[in-house]
Amino acid sequence: MSRVESRADDWTAEHEVGTGLGPRNRISEVAGQSELDTAAVLQVRRSEVAAMAARGKAQDVVIVGRSAGEVNGWMKASSPEWRELLSVRPAATSTQLRVTLPHNRTLVADGLRMISIFDADGLELDARLLLASEPAGQYRFSVAPVQMKIVDRRYVLLQGPVIDGVASVMAVSSGPCLEAAWRYWHASLGSSFPALEGVGTLSDLTPRQRQVVALMATGIGDQAIAASLGVSVRTVRSDVAALLDLLGVKTRFAAGIRLQLWSGAWD
Repeated sequence: MSRVESRADDWTAEHEVGTGLGPRNRISEVAGQSELDTAAVLQVRRSEVAAMAARGKAQDVVIVGRSAGEVNGWMKASSPEWRELLSVRPAATSTQLRVTLPHNRTLVADGLRMISIFDADGLELDARLLLASEPAGQYRFSVAPVQMKIVDRRYVLLQGPVIDGVASVMAVSSGPCLEAAWRYWHASLGSSFPALEGVGTLSDLTPRQRQVVALMATGIGDQAIAASLGVSVRTVRSDVAALLDLLGVKTRFAAGIRLQLWSGAWD
């Protein structure tokens, strides 16, 4: 294990997360700039490797998929074998999270160590609530500008070259690109804070209440919420009734407005 990799477990001793309202104000200027600087270097290295891969001259690089379908299929087949996943994502929607979070829960239950960092500015309230309520894995917020995944400390998944007009994803297992990915990871982790701290006073709700609220905000019905959470429809309806009572409103629409006001102090 390299010196850079060995720091993955003791980052809290070296970085102090800032305080204040809003994600950018919670991150110190030094930590935020370090994240941006390392992201810029990673983008340069990624572009260099992608260009070589497009010409068939890149070493230790594998194209894992040339479309969203291919990439998702590869990840679904490969992820059960992973032992550690360190992820950075600039954005996500609640619709996307409804698909990925249950899968992540299964992987974590099977032994995967997972830390995922999201750019909080790239998330709507419902998506932030879903992440803040997850019982499995570690979800954190930062100002993450570049998407990547480091798998088992062996390779990093990054945007690859455009092949026949279709964007690809590549796995890079050595060289300056992997080293740059590690530096970006440590900078992102060092400037991040727990997802639960990114939902304002909504952190006072129970984890399942936050999950129900987040799914309600997407407009789906009780049956879909129940299926997503793995509980009965009766349980969901009971939770919804309790939430309406807690918020002092009578309709889901009014609850949505009240929740936006509750989260306003964070934004």
